Amino acid sequence: MAGPPRIEAAADRLRYLRQLQHEFEAAERIRLASVDAFARIGYEPSAKQQEFHAATEFDVLYGGAAGGGKSVALVAEGLRACARHPGLRTLLVRRTYDELEESIFPALRKFAYGDALGARWNGTKHELTFTNGSVFRFRYMETLAHATRRQGGEYQLLLVDELTLMVPGVVDTLKFERMRASGDQPVLGVRCTSNPGGPGHGPVKARYIDATKHGQNVITDDNGLTIRFIHARSTDNPHLDQGYQARLDSIPDPARRAAMRDGDWEQFAGMMFKEYSRERHTCDPVLVPASWRRYQGVDWGFAKPWAVIWAAADEDGRVWVYRELYQTHVGESDQARMILAAEMDDERVLVRWADDAMWATRGEQKPIADIYAEEGVPLTKSGSAHTTRVTGWTRWHSYMAEGPACPVHRAAGWDTCPMIHVFRTCENLILELSSLPYATHGNVEDSDPDAPDHAMDAARYLLVNLGSGPSFPVLPSPPRAGLLNEAGLEVLQPAGRFARRPGEYDQLFERSYDDGEAKPGSVQAAPWLAIPG
Repeated sequence: MAGPPRIEAAADRLRYLRQLQHEFEAAERIRLASVDAFARIGYEPSAKQQEFHAATEFDVLYGGAAGGGKSVALVAEGLRACARHPGLRTLLVRRTYDELEESIFPALRKFAYGDALGARWNGTKHELTFTNGSVFRFRYMETLAHATRRQGGEYQLLLVDELTLMVPGVVDTLKFERMRASGDQPVLGVRCTSNPGGPGHGPVKARYIDATKHGQNVITDDNGLTIRFIHARSTDNPHLDQGYQARLDSIPDPARRAAMRDGDWEQFAGMMFKEYSRERHTCDPVLVPASWRRYQGVDWGFAKPWAVIWAAADEDGRVWVYRELYQTHVGESDQARMILAAEMDDERVLVRWADDAMWATRGEQKPIADIYAEEGVPLTKSGSAHTTRVTGWTRWHSYMAEGPACPVHRAAGWDTCPMIHVFRTCENLILELSSLPYATHGNVEDSDPDAPDHAMDAARYLLVNLGSGPSFPVLPSPPRAGLLNEAGLEVLQPAGRFARRPGEYDQLFERSYDDGEAKPGSVQAAPWLAIPG
């Protein structure tokens, strides 16, 4: 008879204990949400750090100079968010585990692993758990495969330390695939820090620095996400010792000093083309005379960008890059059709150099070059299988050097100008040219293999072959002869039809040909006809 009452009493006690636990957790949530988290962990943010913590935009980059207190601010932001928002799931990433050990874990130790906020550190799992149910995880993401392993996880706050060192695509994978609301907890957004330089320098500079005019504006991207840039300088950190500041002042390399001390995004350590100048190497579109020889470079890609570059060589041998295509997830046949659609009916492309890999056989499938040819876009091997990438970058340096001023720049009072000009409509090529870094391991004369270089590769195929002469199939009947342009020079005769794309830049191309046969949908396939000069 005594058994049942004891069982009932035990059940009552269990229910009472659970009720106490729930009441404690509710009180803890209220307490943590109202406390001054920064004061509890002993963190006194500088004025610039306060600006970072006060930002309400979805995507914020706090970037620039070394010594600005960026990593410490990032950890403090995560601790405060986890304390304020019960059940919040926060993920902080760096490229490698060693980098976590160098910058992030010391900041955690400085803040006693958030113990004052009710956090408990699990050194095996590398995560903090809070009494209000929040979780703060720390992971490394060295490759895109590491990011895809996060499938199944969901986070409301993403923190990224040294964004430009991340392989391009890693953060986007986390941002668009792993961030989602949970219950009543909405997505808070993305907070990043970074110095200039690294494989992601170009995309980061374009998204946060150039687009916001160096932080003057808050913008909204194509996905409706608000973006803000906060410029960090070493002088913004009042806690930085003077010895460290003096060492930044003493960095011998001017580009590295500008990046690390001043947070200059126009220059960075390891920049491959330090001679690049937007003023000198790029220009607004100008008339491209029909007498100039025109060429093309093609770098194939599908998941990674496919890039096509059009260029014309003037009488001085100067190269004018006047058009680009740059897209992903475009099939082989569609790529060829898009090339034709981009060209006008009287545009004579003498030769199209492409990566030798486009001739590789893939089991029973046709080589990509064959598919291009069937669509009316015959390609010529660039010789990339036998020419090193370093040779191509050396050719790039040669063309970026100064030569006698072209007519456009002579009119502007210049005595010299570079031997290559890129139309400012070729935004992807300019982005890669201005941000391509050297490799930090392997062949250090080559570019970083993780950095975007697809448009630069397409242009490299073109530049290394200029002067070598194109290779065309011999046609059964010779082309007509005798057609001269306005300068009295013989021009390439059509042996087919030419694509036309009406558009806002049509007026830039001189119309000197009228053979009565030009129609959309094909491309010239004439043999080489030398043009005097």
